[in-house]
Amino acid sequence: MSRPFKIEIAESEEELKKRLETARLGNQKEKLQMLWWLKSGQVKEQQEIGKRLGRDTSTEN
Repeated sequence: MSRPFKIEIAESEEELKKRLETARLGNQKEKLQMLWWLKSGQVKEQQEIGKRLGRDTSTEN
């Protein structure tokens, strides 16, 4: 089991959702999606984000 994230996200959940809807670049969308999931409480651990994004959490990309 991975450790939960302990980060502070300055943007509101609504602002992140709005930016996500208007984002055009794939990597930008992915980062905003991750921040929105965290801010909205949908995910709490790095492993869950990796599963949702289809990424290996041991890599940076």
